[in-house]
Amino acid sequence: MTEDSFDTKREQFNNLWDGITPKGVNRTKLLKFRQYIKEHVRQTGRAMTRDNCEKYWMGELQKEILEDETF
Repeated sequence: MTEDSFDTKREQFNNLWDGITPKGVNRTKLLKFRQYIKEHVRQTGRAMTRDNCEKYWMGELQKEILEDETF
């Protein structure tokens, strides 16, 4: 993946986390997205912080879990 795609994905996460849509801020989408991501992070046994949620969205958390399991 290119650096641009990572920036786009990170920007997409930030917009979803903040509930930003083309029509403005949508609190319902914000809460729904946060609940969805936090549930996935909770299942990994990690703290449900914004950083861990962002790592999950970017695929970094899954890589960390695989590395922890192999060692």
